[in-house]
Amino acid sequence: MSQTVLLKRGLLLEYLTLGWNVVGVILVVLAAYAARSVALAGFGLDSPIEIFASVVVVWQLKGINLNRERLALRLIGIAFIALVIYIVAQLLVTFLTGAHPATSVGGIIWIAATFIAMCDLTELLAIRVNHILSST
Repeated sequence: MSQTVLLKRGLLLEYLTLGWNVVGVILVVLAAYAARSVALAGFGLDSPIEIFASVVVVWQLKGINLNRERLALRLIGIAFIALVIYIVAQLLVTFLTGAHPATSVGGIIWIAATFIAMCDLTELLAIRVNHILSST
């Protein structure tokens, strides 16, 4: 397979991931709000970070150089640090107020669907494309 074909496949995988995460962030944040679940909110707010990371990967795939890669990794790292700050703040609020989350069937279904979709399909394809790109 040519480098161009592999690059197109890699970009397609990133676009599919972006679409899935955009839908997911809406559904999971609504489910988290309804259930008052910090854990589910953390999972839901992880999606914008994954969206951001996917955008950075697309940006990286469209123009690779070492300086750009370092910046991309730093931007993704900063986004995850922001998520940790949010989760710790919510954890403290939940702990101090004694709030307990309700069960969220919608959240459970979405997380299960995400696990199946991302682990079974996208990850296998991404690993294959990454392996082929690394060996060329």
